[in-house]
Amino acid sequence: MLVMLCTHCQQREATVKAPTPDVRAKMEAFLGAPWPFPEDVCKECLEELSKVPEFKAKMDALAKAAGAKVRATIEKDLRESTLKVLDFADRIAGKL
Repeated sequence: MLVMLCTHCQQREATVKAPTPDVRAKMEAFLGAPWPFPEDVCKECLEELSKVPEFKAKMDALAKAAGAKVRATIEKDLRESTLKVLDFADRIAGKL
């Protein structure tokens, strides 16, 4: 069994694995923000990194980008659903 060590401390097993380059590129393109996580780190090192202001700023940028993308998707789906309901109501009103 192959065990990956943390790339930060090199003492513990890496529990946060890096995505493949293809997946990472797709996520960055979808969200419009760079991937902030270091590759193959342990949980303890990730907790330490989350306290570093530079890393925290990168995480906040990713969170804002993801939130904006989710909000835009929800708004689009809500608009489409509302139009379908209004079209259905128009058809019912036309039959009365």
